Amino acid sequence: MTTTLVVLTLVAAGLIVVALALVLITILVLLRKTLFTLGTVNVGLRSIARRVEPLQPVIADVNTGLAEAHRDLSATLAAAQRTPSEV
Repeated sequence: MTTTLVVLTLVAAGLIVVALALVLITILVLLRKTLFTLGTVNVGLRSIARRVEPLQPVIADVNTGLAEAHRDLSATLAAAQRTPSEV
């Protein structure tokens, strides 16, 4: 009778160890998937950060070009107002 209880106890302990191993393996797989997803998100965020770097240099160049265009158009308009155009 005692040997039967010992065998049942060992079988129960073995089943508990196997169940815990399966749970830990499942957690490991889920953590690896999560790590991969977080890596993908990290790459995407870095790409977005590079694309939306400060625009001040670009805006300054555009503003300079617009100022030149405004000056040229103002000069052209002033010249056109001084000399009447023939229709």
